[in-house]
Amino acid sequence: MLETVRNDFGPLLSVSLSASYPDRPDVLQGVQFDVQPGEILALVGQSGCGKSTIALCILKLLGVKGGKARGAIRFQGRDLEWATEREMRAIRGREIAMVPQSPLSSLNPALRIGAQLKEAWRAHAEGEWEAAKPRILQLLESVDLPCDEGFLRRVPSQISVGQAQRVLIAMAVIHRPRLLIADEPTSALDLITQREVLDLFARLNRELNMAILYISHDLLSVAALCHRAAVLERGRIVECGGAEQIFERPAHPYTRRLIDALPRVRQPSGIGQTF
Repeated sequence: MLETVRNDFGPLLSVSLSASYPDRPDVLQGVQFDVQPGEILALVGQSGCGKSTIALCILKLLGVKGGKARGAIRFQGRDLEWATEREMRAIRGREIAMVPQSPLSSLNPALRIGAQLKEAWRAHAEGEWEAAKPRILQLLESVDLPCDEGFLRRVPSQISVGQAQRVLIAMAVIHRPRLLIADEPTSALDLITQREVLDLFARLNRELNMAILYISHDLLSVAALCHRAAVLERGRIVECGGAEQIFERPAHPYTRRLIDALPRVRQPSGIGQTF
């Protein structure tokens, strides 16, 4: 587990909000948490507890799903509640980026990988694509992808799920945002690829000082990656603390239930004990 990030200059992101959908009132109820610069904070909870709704609220995209948010979201000291849609378009992707789940379905199936990277770059950059291309190829290499023209000419159906997830990560960090929101980024991956993607997040956090809001129900990945964890139950945060404290000394009954539900490996009789 990583050591807790300490900061004397205030949080990068501060959230205090409630939210609802027409068919789901009070999906979030007084949720409050901060993310410090350079910190990896996990939002943990069962499916349907409101984790992804928080991500949509931060990006001011909840209305697209028919939901409404109330409260305050401060990013770098600015209350995003009062930001216009034009201002949010400048923030999304450049200062706050997101890696969604379901990597293959999140890419445009009709566009080549190079074209999708080009669109992500042009959203917040000026100048000729050819001049920026060497840096983009270097970015692909940094996320463990082939950095050649052959890979850029492929379409999503011609790459693996793990490669698709890395393409999404590359698109998200192309402008080096201060905050990366990763929404269940390992749920569609096999165990080895999950480990590789977690290592990639840790390296991006370390090398770019990029804060990460890691949304997951996978407690083992949270334990491996995150500095702190906030536990969400039915739209409320019931516990928040250092990752080591959450896993070794959980205070809330719901947190203890989550920890107790982790799979145990039982060795054959006579060889060892359950752990």
